[in-house]
Amino acid sequence: MIVIGLGTGRSGTNSLATLIRAQRDAFCFHEMNPACVRFAGTPRPILNAVDEFQAVLDGGEPSNITVDITRPVVANDYDKLCKMTKLRLIGDVAFYYLSYVEAIAAHNPNVRFLCMRRDIDMTVESWTKKLRVSRWPSKLVADKLGSLIMRAPFYKTSNPFMDHDGSEWELDPVWDKCFPKFNAPSMQDAIRKYCEFYYAEAARLAAQLAPVFRFVDIDRMNDRDYQSKVLEFAGIPNCERVYTIAHTNRSEDQTDDHQGIQKK
Repeated sequence: MIVIGLGTGRSGTNSLATLIRAQRDAFCFHEMNPACVRFAGTPRPILNAVDEFQAVLDGGEPSNITVDITRPVVANDYDKLCKMTKLRLIGDVAFYYLSYVEAIAAHNPNVRFLCMRRDIDMTVESWTKKLRVSRWPSKLVADKLGSLIMRAPFYKTSNPFMDHDGSEWELDPVWDKCFPKFNAPSMQDAIRKYCEFYYAEAARLAAQLAPVFRFVDIDRMNDRDYQSKVLEFAGIPNCERVYTIAHTNRSEDQTDDHQGIQKK
């Protein structure tokens, strides 16, 4: 079975990947190749990944999967995958799959889609914190002085949810293209519009693709019975399901949903 996880980001996508990875003979990436995709309009890298997953399940070499090894967490996962000798479940979890769900479902009936769901107010707050440009104190002083001397912007945050020229918010060539853009009076309003759009589209897909698409609520991720239903949907037999503390309520600055922002 192939599992494609999705969600708005800051919604428990990494927790979902943790649950899938805990299963026997299973592996799941988290945002394995953002460098090669946009939020919409780049179906080929997405479908190639599905084909590569299927080839591995059919007995192919795991090293033939294409991932972005410039990101240490993904490179480390890739190395772990290459050492596995048996796989019956494989997948990836990333917010940018939303626009490609229908194409994936038509391309391979062996795919199951799990969409993480979280309260929108909490998601907006979490994204706002995540997007702040974090600096060590010495770097903060140096960057402020540098911006004054060079008359260059001093960035406090990035903003992948709105079109902008980089004069106010920091540009990110990898992640900015992975999000849809919204007209809004503030970044927080744009994030809210993004979440509302995302869940509306996911609800449409859930109704259209009910046998292969379901929501997963982050608040219930550590409930054993709920995990059992999620794993059943992913094709794991009851006697073989492994339960775990998938969502640990870690500090938002430490979680790795959306890897674009790092302390500088």
